[in-house]
Amino acid sequence: MSTDPREVSEDLIDRIPLRLLQILEELGVSPSEIAEAAARDELHLLVVDTMIGAPSLRLTSEEVSAQSGISATDLRRVWRALGFIEPQPGEKVFFPVDIAASRSFSGLLGTRPEELDVAIQLARVIGSSMARVAEAEILSSNGLKDLNRPNRWLSNTEIAERFALYSTAIVPSVPQLLGYVWLRHLHAASRRVLLMRDNSTGADLSEFDLSVGFLDLVGFTVLSQQLTTEELARVVNRFEEVAHNTVTSLGGRLVKMIGDEVMFVCQDPQVAVEIALVLQEEYKGDRDLSEVRAGVATGRVLAKDGDYYGPIVNLASRIVNIATPSSILISEPVADRLRGKFATDVKALQPRFLKDLGYVQLYRVRRGVRVNGAN
Repeated sequence: MSTDPREVSEDLIDRIPLRLLQILEELGVSPSEIAEAAARDELHLLVVDTMIGAPSLRLTSEEVSAQSGISATDLRRVWRALGFIEPQPGEKVFFPVDIAASRSFSGLLGTRPEELDVAIQLARVIGSSMARVAEAEILSSNGLKDLNRPNRWLSNTEIAERFALYSTAIVPSVPQLLGYVWLRHLHAASRRVLLMRDNSTGADLSEFDLSVGFLDLVGFTVLSQQLTTEELARVVNRFEEVAHNTVTSLGGRLVKMIGDEVMFVCQDPQVAVEIALVLQEEYKGDRDLSEVRAGVATGRVLAKDGDYYGPIVNLASRIVNIATPSSILISEPVADRLRGKFATDVKALQPRFLKDLGYVQLYRVRRGVRVNGAN
């Protein structure tokens, strides 16, 4: 005797926690879609997908293009630039939210090829930044930390309920927070650019003088092999926390964290050296962290996509790679700016050969009473 499919569906739905069922229905998911996901034991994936829209609302790229006014070619370029896998023709991976976003983005595309290129470049920056924010949020969320607890394995339905509660609490508030942070950073970046314009004679505002510092943890590779995953996460979090707090409190900007390395920038070479010295002291006094080494250089840089490029950046990066543990090495222009200043001691080193840069005069800096003359 065959079983009535409707009875199977009702039985599957009856087993779903009431709050999870309510959330899915509020998001527009039909009972049949819920039952189908439950039958495949994929309620957790259904919940994730409904963050963007209910399954019945899926659209193709052609449909999004037609409704948003963006050509299918430009839509695919933007989609790739944002960091997403390009869908196949006719594949339904889009939702109404993508139409609204495409309409917003269309204002940035312009009509000239160079305007489109700038928009695509901006999309790459936004995509890579938001990918990091999203992954950090998921991996650090208190509501999702214990999904793989060894002492109690959660079923997919339990995970679905937990994720549904998490997403309904977090998703509505995060866009407003991101908008606020973006506006604040846009304000700060605008002021920096306008102030640099006031002090610059060049026409290209993407090129200007800046001090660049790199700092890395000594022996991090060996240390990471000796720690558990939780211990390693604690060390990395502490490393990043100290870097962020120190750099920003002293007037610098943290550009990026690259594994066990920090890149920061500021206008004044003296401030850059002070940041390196304070970071060295902070890390040395932290029992969870190892020794550090740093390199600082100053000069002309090219700003692009929120990062910095040029010989000065390469020099600072090369310097930190040859620095010994607990040492801070600086370029000659930085040493010249420090000469005669209190609270630092600078010693000239033998010129060092650096790859792609040739022989370079470097100096070691540390806390002291006065900078010594180079000799």
